[in-house]
Amino acid sequence: MSHKIGIFGGSFNPIHIGHLVIAEAAWQEFGLEKIIFIPTADTPQKDMHNIDKYLRYEMVRLAIAGNDHFSISPIEIEREGISYTVDTIRELRERCDVNTDFYFIAGTDAVADLPEWKYNKELLHACYFISASRPEKKEKLAKTIAFFGELGKEKILTLKTPELAISSTILRDWLARGVSTRYLMPDSVIQFIKEHHLYRR
Repeated sequence: MSHKIGIFGGSFNPIHIGHLVIAEAAWQEFGLEKIIFIPTADTPQKDMHNIDKYLRYEMVRLAIAGNDHFSISPIEIEREGISYTVDTIRELRERCDVNTDFYFIAGTDAVADLPEWKYNKELLHACYFISASRPEKKEKLAKTIAFFGELGKEKILTLKTPELAISSTILRDWLARGVSTRYLMPDSVIQFIKEHHLYRR
């Protein structure tokens, strides 16, 4: 019997309802057993805005509490040095049943940039990619699928639920300026940010 596991990697800096909506939609639409959230540690592309990786991890843990098919893994924040997605998938592959299929969930921009990822073809052989849907990125995503040919057509999937027009970048700015983020983030995460004085200028 095969297992279908969703992997949701990201900086989650901070996590917001857009992430949770995408994860829940992917779980339902693709019949996944569970979604594992994997907050990134040090990545080649992103500056984490001086937010400690363990604080970002805790925000995710708080955000997904109460959802039985959501879980969290410290696999990347415990890894030394720069962390690449391919390393994570390799490690998960070693830990899981040989009949497990992985579905890596990511925003449209991230999936569209797959041709620039390290070991991208190995990644596509190792897991499916679920791209959140953004109409204005449809053409770029189509080019990415074409770039990988038949492999791209088979392994890059599109989520019907649209990606919400909300981003961690916008929320960081609002938090810095004291603008309310209520209803855009779980209350537990907002409280955690207040208690730890995060994202202040």
